[in-house]
Amino acid sequence: MLTAALAVLGTPVHGTLFPYVWGSTLHALRISLVFLTNVKTSGHRLSWGAHMFGFLFMCWGGTFACHLLLSLPPPQLYAPGPWINYSAVHLFLTLLFHYFPIVARPLHHKRRTLPSRRPPPCEQRLPGVISPLKSVHQSPPRRFPLFHFILGAAAASGGGLLGGTLNLSTPNWHFSTPPPLRTGVWGVWSTLDIWAGGVVASTYGFLTAHPAFQPLRASIGSPGISIREARTVSAGLMILFFGARVWLPPLLAARPAPPVVEKPSEKLKTQ
Repeated sequence: MLTAALAVLGTPVHGTLFPYVWGSTLHALRISLVFLTNVKTSGHRLSWGAHMFGFLFMCWGGTFACHLLLSLPPPQLYAPGPWINYSAVHLFLTLLFHYFPIVARPLHHKRRTLPSRRPPPCEQRLPGVISPLKSVHQSPPRRFPLFHFILGAAAASGGGLLGGTLNLSTPNWHFSTPPPLRTGVWGVWSTLDIWAGGVVASTYGFLTAHPAFQPLRASIGSPGISIREARTVSAGLMILFFGARVWLPPLLAARPAPPVVEKPSEKLKTQ
């Protein structure tokens, strides 16, 4: 099932009308919904420029961070495809919610009142996490597993960290403390976007027998598996992580103590 879903993400939405793959299109759709919700929650009105570029920075923050670490130019600097793909999706949703606000009302209401019990679409995150690993062989730190972890963490959380640090959903962008470092935010679940991407990227590199993990593989004596199988395992691992963040906190939350029933005093008993 996961293998089939990952295969679909690599196919174009329409060969002629919209020749962009489902993976990037659904990623743009998800980030657009998050960005529009943040803007509506903030109560600010953004200019079209701030609206569009704030959304694009949130989408591509991880891509920019990974290519910066790899000393490679991001594809947005030399290819028009990502600009058309992401801008078209965000423009469509923005106009849809503006002229038909009744469509957006259930989404905002559900987001405010009902905590989601479904893990996010993790299959959409996987291509962004493992695709930078294809270029690791061009970078000197390729021999170190830690670099794979950092690369995966940057790919998975770069956009969210950039959006929160620069306050992209407000009219006046400004630097602030990154969201995970703010008071009362740091924790296993609140930083899952960061470390889960690193774990998944490291797992993918280990399963595909990347040279950085060769000493570890030699000590275990296990051969690598195919890229297709590694992608499936990595997707399952990511679903497990994000599913745990949805389901475990309510189960582990401290339950309220039962009410204490006062016993009648001895004086009342004698009466």
